[in-house]
Amino acid sequence: MSKIKKKLKEEKGSMTLEFLMVMPYYFFFFLLLWQAVASGITFMNVQSAVNEAAKTYSVTGDTDKAFEVAQNAIGFSDIMYFENFSILPKSSKEFVAKIEVKHGLVFIPKEWRNTIQPFDIDLEVASRMIR
Repeated sequence: MSKIKKKLKEEKGSMTLEFLMVMPYYFFFFLLLWQAVASGITFMNVQSAVNEAAKTYSVTGDTDKAFEVAQNAIGFSDIMYFENFSILPKSSKEFVAKIEVKHGLVFIPKEWRNTIQPFDIDLEVASRMIR
């Protein structure tokens, strides 16, 4: 009986057990961190796309060309979907360029992405015509 009591009082392996119990929290934390970084990069990419499209429109005055520039700047991705781009005139020289993009979760399998509603990212840039 004393051998069993000695074995129970030993703390050998307790650190491994504690590590294994905390490991899922670390995985979850890094998944959330990964999603935050991906969302930040997506937001910066969308901001860059709407800026480039507004520059193109301010020089050329061509809505179709600006739409094409915005669509090319967004590109094709599994987690980011180009929805719409529009130019709204404010006055004879000023306008607002608006882009709409959907952004999904990064760390889930592709099969599940259709079941989870993506986030909407809508950005606007006010500018004026150069020509």
